[in-house]
Amino acid sequence: MGSFGVTFLGHQGWLLQSRTTAWLIDPLLREGFGDAHALDYRVYPPRILDLDRFPEVSAVFLTHEHDDHFDIPSLATLDRATPIFLSARSSCAARQILETMGFVVVPLEPGVVVEQGDLELVPFVGNHLASSLGDEWDALPISVRQKDGEGAFFSMVDVTLTPRHVAWARAHVKAPGLVTWSNNTLDLSHMAPYLPEDRDATPRSVLALRSAHDMIVAGWGCPAATLVCAGGFAFTGERAWLNERVFSVDADAMCGEMARACAPGRFVAATPGQTFSMEGGSLVRVDEASAFLRPAPREEWPPRRRAAGRVIPDYAPATGQRSCSLQERQELEAALDAFAATLVGGVTFKSLHSLLSAELPGRRLTLAFAVRHDGSADRLVFAYEPSSCSFSAVASKEPERSYLAGLSCWASDLLAVLRGELGPIAIQFGRATLWNALPRRFRFDIFDDLYRTSHPLRRPEAFLRTYEALWKAASATPVVLRTARASGDAGA
Repeated sequence: MGSFGVTFLGHQGWLLQSRTTAWLIDPLLREGFGDAHALDYRVYPPRILDLDRFPEVSAVFLTHEHDDHFDIPSLATLDRATPIFLSARSSCAARQILETMGFVVVPLEPGVVVEQGDLELVPFVGNHLASSLGDEWDALPISVRQKDGEGAFFSMVDVTLTPRHVAWARAHVKAPGLVTWSNNTLDLSHMAPYLPEDRDATPRSVLALRSAHDMIVAGWGCPAATLVCAGGFAFTGERAWLNERVFSVDADAMCGEMARACAPGRFVAATPGQTFSMEGGSLVRVDEASAFLRPAPREEWPPRRRAAGRVIPDYAPATGQRSCSLQERQELEAALDAFAATLVGGVTFKSLHSLLSAELPGRRLTLAFAVRHDGSADRLVFAYEPSSCSFSAVASKEPERSYLAGLSCWASDLLAVLRGELGPIAIQFGRATLWNALPRRFRFDIFDDLYRTSHPLRRPEAFLRTYEALWKAASATPVVLRTARASGDAGA
């Protein structure tokens, strides 16, 4: 490794090393993750990871609270003397569970510099008014530099790049070093017949990266390399079919096209274990594996070729619970009424109120939830009543033909989401279906609406209970990663 090295750990995890300091960014230190929302992901591409050979770590940085960045079982492998810098915009539940685990937690404040040894990091913030970042309200882009100018690292994480970010980064580092690009494009057309299949995701992603690259080059300079990451998970078990339906971007093809169009720029579809070494501000070497990490053989990678067919197979509930008691039904009705209050003024609400009453003859011009509650084909149907700010239980054998739009899932899953026990992502992949009879007129953002009612910043008490359960299950995990003593105290 050169004077400044960056090792890709998988998904959006990184190890940054200098002569004196080693930092972990959003590490996934086990192959399975996503427990907080019953996702049962596996790291993709699959890895061969030897934690016993992992370098000592000076600090850990967690850019936001999503469980593909904030993985409690992974953090359990760390020496508790390792300081953790957590996005200051994350919930109090995240900080509390880390402190319960025995860590010293330092708030990562946007715009406030962190120094340790010969490395320096500054976090930025997204412009939530100019663009939608989904539910990632606490995500912080980061810029890192080696103080002697040997190398630098810049990641927008999951935040949209703007000229202001380029200006902020340029003020911190004179020239860009290694820049990451997150491939978060996912095809959700399996959920609904009205959603078109995403067949042009790769060329569209090339255009988006080209625009971002041109912005960086014009305002800052040409990166030493652009590393394409994210999308680094795979589905398993009964949901393995999603691997051939959801991932619509060919990262290798994307990087090849960018290299042809943007010479002399260098673009790499990063694989676990790749280490990028910099000296004097230049990329001097790329190693395809490290002593502690390498990708599994390609024949072991889950397939991502596009599969034909759009029908979602029968699915089990994320909670594992297929029945719904009378008490739970009553709780669900009350929770839906509380959810109705959060809809007022949102995108779904405004779109609904922008439709003519006679626009869809034969259907009720509102949305509905159709929830499975036992082994039969019968579902409980709840229709949204804007005038009373409530959901009403209705008799409907075919809600997909009776209502403008809606979501069908298991009652236990919907109740868990509304309680804050699961995030909506738990049902987004292979555990629910959508319908929308006016897709060109009605913007049906039901998952965005659900995120506002089931998010750590909205329900910190509920999420703390989830985190405590994860920590209880992981509390016997042996500490493997030791703390490095940097030549300088961690601090802002």
